[in-house]
Amino acid sequence: MISVETARQLVAANTIRLAPVWVPLKDALGKVLAEDIHAEADVPAFAQSAMDGYAFCFDDWSYGIPLTINGEMPAGAAKQKSVAKGEAIRIFTGAPIPSGADTVIMQEKTRAAAHELLIEEERLLSGANVRSAGSEIRKGDLALKINTQLTPGSIGFLAGMGVSKLSVYPDPAITIIVTGDELQEPGEPLSYGQVYESNSYTLLAVLQQAGLMPVQVYKVKDDLLELTTTLHAALEASDLVLLTGGVSVGDYDFVVKAAGIAMWIRSFIR
Repeated sequence: MISVETARQLVAANTIRLAPVWVPLKDALGKVLAEDIHAEADVPAFAQSAMDGYAFCFDDWSYGIPLTINGEMPAGAAKQKSVAKGEAIRIFTGAPIPSGADTVIMQEKTRAAAHELLIEEERLLSGANVRSAGSEIRKGDLALKINTQLTPGSIGFLAGMGVSKLSVYPDPAITIIVTGDELQEPGEPLSYGQVYESNSYTLLAVLQQAGLMPVQVYKVKDDLLELTTTLHAALEASDLVLLTGGVSVGDYDFVVKAAGIAMWIRSFIR
């Protein structure tokens, strides 16, 4: 018997990385990055409004003195606009900040009549409600490190950077081999000496939770030839083979012997 830590070290020492593959961003959830991701541009690419309201130059404004409303700037506007001294532009969330403006007041803090805007917020600060260019990430900055497992949040983050495909490690092909003459499927009646097989269900649930599906499962009797044949086929088709049962030193424990034979066959064939 070995400790869990020793087992982990043995697994790590005998594990190889699969060759990376490119996948569309929409299919990358749960995958592990095979390279660092750097931002190819500032995000956002331009100063933009964080509120629906009015954009103006803070230094041109005094509390109690109205500004002149001169047009509007919607999100997605393709043409830049500018504000002159004493002017404000109606602006919407995500819209580019007009040239000459540096502050946005939310519409709930204003009173607008005709073409005049009265700002009712005495404690407004310069630059309020403005997302500056690159405030989320700067061009060239590290966005995500290699070996990061991709979550819904990271997928959205990468989409916001314009990333459409990623280099990731592919999911391994996995086979589970369950051994034991005494095993019976859940839901079936038990005969004398039988127990319900549960190991494969536990392993499948763990793999499913990790996003590693589909998985092949084989149930094998305590027979050296059958186990060796099944194990050899699994090793040829899979990146990872998990075996349960039959690893002791009893007369019907064939896993260790079958594994040795199967590995010898692989080395001989190759």
